[in-house]
Amino acid sequence: MPRLLCTLATAVALTACSAAGPAPRTATFRGRPDDVVAGDLRGPFTGRVVDGANGSPVPGALVYAAWTFVRGDGLTVAAGAKDAVVSTDATGTYQIPALTADGPDGIPAGARLADFRLLIYKRGFVAYRSDRRFADFGQRHDFAQRDNFVELERWRPDHSHARHLRFVGGGGVIAAVTGWETDEAIAELGRPRPTLGPTGTGPYLVAAQLLTEADIKSRTDYDGQFESGPLGDEPDTATYSSQHYKALGRDQTWDVAVRMWRLAGAAGSDRYDELRLGLPGADERDEIADKSLRAIENDIFAVAFYDAERGLVVLLTCGRGQCPNLDKTVDLGQTMHRRIRELWPAPRTGGAP
Repeated sequence: MPRLLCTLATAVALTACSAAGPAPRTATFRGRPDDVVAGDLRGPFTGRVVDGANGSPVPGALVYAAWTFVRGDGLTVAAGAKDAVVSTDATGTYQIPALTADGPDGIPAGARLADFRLLIYKRGFVAYRSDRRFADFGQRHDFAQRDNFVELERWRPDHSHARHLRFVGGGGVIAAVTGWETDEAIAELGRPRPTLGPTGTGPYLVAAQLLTEADIKSRTDYDGQFESGPLGDEPDTATYSSQHYKALGRDQTWDVAVRMWRLAGAAGSDRYDELRLGLPGADERDEIADKSLRAIENDIFAVAFYDAERGLVVLLTCGRGQCPNLDKTVDLGQTMHRRIRELWPAPRTGGAP
């Protein structure tokens, strides 16, 4: 009888193991950023995505997760794939549920979970892959299953859309959000690659580096949250960059926007003059950099300044809800110019970055 019971118990155990399917392969990534224990390919996966230029959250980014399966022990064969799509919330956070053990959305019967990959895509930024880096297509070693921290790099004019599409990869979901890049890649192959700027000297600055959410809150006493990202007026180029701080749950009078032009020589002075003549009631004060002005249009305050030595023209707009008066807007403008001097302390006279 004891031998019979043992035999039955063994049979039940083998049946249970068979029903559960082969164990997933060991993950090549960590469970958490500060952990040495391997993660679980099944998930769940959590993380936060921020703008690498200023650390502000990146909401609305596509987060695409893909699991692949194999069958066999020695020579394996592909056994399908599953995917999941989510987006980052207002705080830049994403959450991907764990893959279920069975069912139509789970692991196929008899298959083994072999790999997991994560892609984060947001227009205006370089995509993030959990397994590789864009700069050299080398292997990434800092991805973590939980509490993953992602700093998205701003897209630069010297980046290649064709190379970026190769990095991002294909698939129906990916193609739906990268369709616009296909046209850019085709056009790119027929024209010379752009340089970093008119002279190619100096650091490569973007508008998001000049002002942070903390800068705004410390000067306006705003206690809410922002959704930040490039303005929709025109894309960032070698000569133009923008950043929009949209106050969540408030009207546009609580928003702040930064526009920056990188123009060498007379082009910078001409751009500043265009702002001086175009902004309603522009009042030149020359209180920031080489030239500066103040302006008011309805409930929007504006400050513009020109740094001739660095070839930079900057326009800051701040709604009356956020900036109760022009002096607050000027204060933010002075903060931006101090930040410029910190980031670029010793420029070459007459050149643009």
